[in-house]
Amino acid sequence: MTQPIISIQDLNHVYGSGDLSRQILYDINMEIYPGEFVIMTGPSGSGKSTLLSLVGCLRSVQTGSLRVLGQELKGASDEQRTQMRRQFGYIFQASNLLTFLTVEQNIATSMELQGIRDRATMRERTKEILSHVALLPQLKSYPRQLSGGQKQRAAIAGALVTRPKLVLADEPTAALDSKTGRQTIDLMHRLAKEQGSAVLMVTHDPRILDVADRIVQVEDGHLGLAYSQEISLALPGLKEEQVTEMEIQPDVFTYEPGANVFREGDVAQRFYVVLEGSVEVFHERPNQPRQFLRTLGRGQYFGEIGLQPANGQRTASIQVTPDAPAKLMAVRGEDFRQLMHGSNLTAVAIAQTIQERVRTSVMTEALPSLDTSNITQILPTIETLRYGAGSTIIQVGDEPEYFYIIAAGVVEVLDHNAQGQTKVVAVRTPGEYFGEIGLLQNRPRTATVRAHPKNTVELMALPKATFQEMMADSQVTQSEVARVVYERLKTLTMR
Repeated sequence: MTQPIISIQDLNHVYGSGDLSRQILYDINMEIYPGEFVIMTGPSGSGKSTLLSLVGCLRSVQTGSLRVLGQELKGASDEQRTQMRRQFGYIFQASNLLTFLTVEQNIATSMELQGIRDRATMRERTKEILSHVALLPQLKSYPRQLSGGQKQRAAIAGALVTRPKLVLADEPTAALDSKTGRQTIDLMHRLAKEQGSAVLMVTHDPRILDVADRIVQVEDGHLGLAYSQEISLALPGLKEEQVTEMEIQPDVFTYEPGANVFREGDVAQRFYVVLEGSVEVFHERPNQPRQFLRTLGRGQYFGEIGLQPANGQRTASIQVTPDAPAKLMAVRGEDFRQLMHGSNLTAVAIAQTIQERVRTSVMTEALPSLDTSNITQILPTIETLRYGAGSTIIQVGDEPEYFYIIAAGVVEVLDHNAQGQTKVVAVRTPGEYFGEIGLLQNRPRTATVRAHPKNTVELMALPKATFQEMMADSQVTQSEVARVVYERLKTLTMR
């Protein structure tokens, strides 16, 4: 079993003593594993810098347990903490480069502190890391000759050149503009992931939260879920401050691998955001094989369809993937609707997601053999068409332009005999399709299709070119549709 890089249990910390004492941290519990990128947020004075300094061996542990790289720090001597610090990578708001040394010499100093003194190894690692951060041309430059972004990239190079198991970062983008800050964090994230380094970063910068594997928040000395940040990341258009003002209190649930979150047909009561792990979305209907729709990972959401209208039914089943547990944030239905009303942009984004997911669901039902990756490519070309009760959708003899999948309502297929009489020969319901014969055989429409006289109809219309590409990309779907065409033509011939 993988051991955590950082393991904190019931950690407390107090400044001062006697009547002047002030507790700054309360019962902190947290674990960070190899390769995790954890962002810690919180208002000024909340205790996050104190917690970072304790993890970084800059302060003595008073009560509780703090283990870093397997070493218990409670009771550790100054010398032991000094030795521990040499195993970490540090990145601060100021680059902290030694101004009288070149970039190359600054990075060499980082390696020497770790006991790496072989000159050939040092030269090789220096050039490698500077190449990664696009600073190789500045190898012999002094800090005063670098821009702010270059200095911070040099600091990242110095922190990661020794390939530490743990990197601690304190406001690394505070002095950078938005573009440079983003580039710096993306670079830091990529290199840390490649090396398998765990990262604990303190930041107030909301622009970079999306790189995190996990976001935690320290407030008034207590460590907890950064739910406002997680919701604002998942739902575009909602700012962290808006979510906080709504006073929404979500629940957090951990599900074992393979566990069911909910099933198709259940009453919808909550909206979910994936915090850790992943889930699978699928249809499971009586007497039909399970139809996989998609996998959702960290920062993605589900459960929104059944909540509109309130307490609707689940349109698909959700199950945790079998390889690892999943941690989910669950928002009650009434709170979700409050979030929707909080931002027009969020409401539009959710509506677009619902449309995409409903379309995927309908296409999967109509063409079960069609791969979800093909569906994703097709979705942008689909048009939504609505017809009133009794309206003609296609007329016999028309040139074919679309392939239709019924999203809602019922349509009638009409046959015209030699005497000019019209007869209903088939009824198509949601999840079925029509219009394929003319497109496959490149000939005029063989029948008339109209909306049922008692209902309106909503159709997903695929343009001719999209339909032909879909058929060409999937031999199984092509055979499936060809079989349906054969049966339909046979029925028409028999009549």
